[in-house]
Amino acid sequence: MSGPGAMETGLSRMLERLLALLLLAIFGTVVLLVILRYVFNTTVVGANEAALIGFVYTTAIGGALAVARREHIEIRYFVDLMPAGVQRVLDILQLALVALVNFAIVWYSIVWIASTGSYLMPTLQLPQIVAQLSVCIGSSLAFVYCLLGIRRCTVGD
Repeated sequence: MSGPGAMETGLSRMLERLLALLLLAIFGTVVLLVILRYVFNTTVVGANEAALIGFVYTTAIGGALAVARREHIEIRYFVDLMPAGVQRVLDILQLALVALVNFAIVWYSIVWIASTGSYLMPTLQLPQIVAQLSVCIGSSLAFVYCLLGIRRCTVGD
């Protein structure tokens, strides 16, 4: 398999592996923090913030993967009653609208990051852009997956 379908599959597999690693890191961090707090009455400074940032990234990337798998919220009852050609047009329209929303999110998040991204996080003292980029990354990936889905609907794969 080669071409856009292979690229989409490869990207999805890479993102799934990244998500698995992030979830494992979050789980490990939370377990460590609980043990440290309740057994040793101590903590790792900044670990809560780091786990939260990891969670934000898993949410953003997971949302993009949901778009790739067409697992986003949709009600197909009336669409499924239509002829195949109309269904394809409606699928393309749906993907185009989702792409448009994600493009707008990327656009406005860039403006948001430009105005607030340099502020420091309270504990880790990292710029907020570290967390805020998750919005751009997730929405950009969703936008790309929508374009690939539109291509699949129009020319096949």
